[in-house]
Amino acid sequence: MTERVTVTVPGARRRGPRRRPPDEHAEPGAARVRSLIRAQARLALATLTIIFLLLAGLPMLFACAPGLSHVRLLGVRLPWLILCGGVQPVWVVAAHRHVRLAERAERAFTEPARPE
Repeated sequence: MTERVTVTVPGARRRGPRRRPPDEHAEPGAARVRSLIRAQARLALATLTIIFLLLAGLPMLFACAPGLSHVRLLGVRLPWLILCGGVQPVWVVAAHRHVRLAERAERAFTEPARPE
């Protein structure tokens, strides 16, 4: 097997990002690591989307139903109660769910493949 050699001209500068030549004998776990990173990125995007839709939905809810913004509970208007006391539990639940699912993906990655 021949070794690859990069030939350069002295004083010449490379432009753009350095690209490594494809290696047929790359580390076998590299594809698994990339799949773990993709899975966790999809999970983060899903969590972000859920939180965004819930929080962006609040102003739309009060715009579509203006009577709700005049409802008072314990002397405080409903929008303020939701913003002060209802958003934090959503953050906590979403964060807990995200961490649980991310850890599950990591466990699936680190467990050796079981022969069937």
